[in-house]
Amino acid sequence: MTSAPETPPLRKSEIIVESDWLTTVWAVLGLVVFFLLLLSSVRHLVWGQFVSPRPVRWDLFGILNEVCRAAASILAFVMAFEFREKPLKVGCFLGGLSLAASSLLSFLHLSPRASHTAAVAGSVVWQVVLVLFLVATAQWLKSVVIRAPPTEPPGGES
Repeated sequence: MTSAPETPPLRKSEIIVESDWLTTVWAVLGLVVFFLLLLSSVRHLVWGQFVSPRPVRWDLFGILNEVCRAAASILAFVMAFEFREKPLKVGCFLGGLSLAASSLLSFLHLSPRASHTAAVAGSVVWQVVLVLFLVATAQWLKSVVIRAPPTEPPGGES
C-alpha cells in the first residue's frame, strides 16, 4: 500500500498594524466614504445631474452659507501647506480652488450654458480631489499595515 506523502503543517502569518487602532479604523472608514462619494459623483456625471452654481440668497442663511464656504476654502488652502504628502497637498489645493470658484460664481449671474459648464468642471475637479484622497489614504494604510513573517507551528516542527 502506498501512502500519500505527509504535508507539512501550514504556517500562519499575522497582520501587524503599526499605528493605533482608532486611527486605522478612521482611515478605513474614510477610504470607504471617499469611495462611495466618488461612485456617487461619477453616477451624477454619467446621468448629467449637476449642481449648478446658484445665486446668493440675501437672507441670514444664504449669507452664512457663503461665509462658511469661503472659510472652508481658506481652510483647504491652509491644509494644502500643512500636509507633506503630494496627493494630499494637491487634493486640498484643488478642493479649496473648487470651493472658492463656486463661492465666487454664486455672486455672478451666469447664463444657463456657462452655469452648466461650471457645474461639469466642478464635478470633474471634485472627482479628482476624491481620487487623490483615496490614493493618499491607501498609501498611508499600505505603510502601516504589514504582514509579519510566518510563525513556527506549535511543537517546534518544521
